[in-house]
Amino acid sequence: MNERKKSQKGFVAVTLITVLAIALVLVVYATLLATFQGGEVVVGTVAGNVYYSTTNSTTASDWTPTLNVSGTNDPWYAKVNFTSAYTGNVQITWQLEKKNGNWANATQGTDANVTTVITTSFTLNGTSGQTAYASTSGLIGTNQNWGAGMLKQGSYRIAVYIDSKA
Repeated sequence: MNERKKSQKGFVAVTLITVLAIALVLVVYATLLATFQGGEVVVGTVAGNVYYSTTNSTTASDWTPTLNVSGTNDPWYAKVNFTSAYTGNVQITWQLEKKNGNWANATQGTDANVTTVITTSFTLNGTSGQTAYASTSGLIGTNQNWGAGMLKQGSYRIAVYIDSKA
């Protein structure tokens, strides 16, 4: 009788292992059949365009996406027009860059005698068309004259980096 109980226990154990193995295969197979990816979710995108002016004017037609100036001390200014409806506090970093084959950060004292990095705390109100100027306040009255103190001729641009602020 003892041998018979051992045989039944062995049969039950083998049967359970077999059932579990089959169930595991079915679960893996079912999982592979049910894998889906959703589309991209973008959270808090800020979009905009950088414009330049030689006059720091409040007139929109005086600003252009590219600019040519004659000399190293000719004035030029930058602003960014936001085209997205992002709402919230942001930190804007304005970086003067010089083209040396590739674009690289301009060096204060070597490329220009102006501050080459400016940080602005700014609040975006969700309105497309909002404008910030390259100054610590973001206002036109204190907009950085990037051309003042340029030491070298060449191609320059302003790179604008936007970070969210808590």
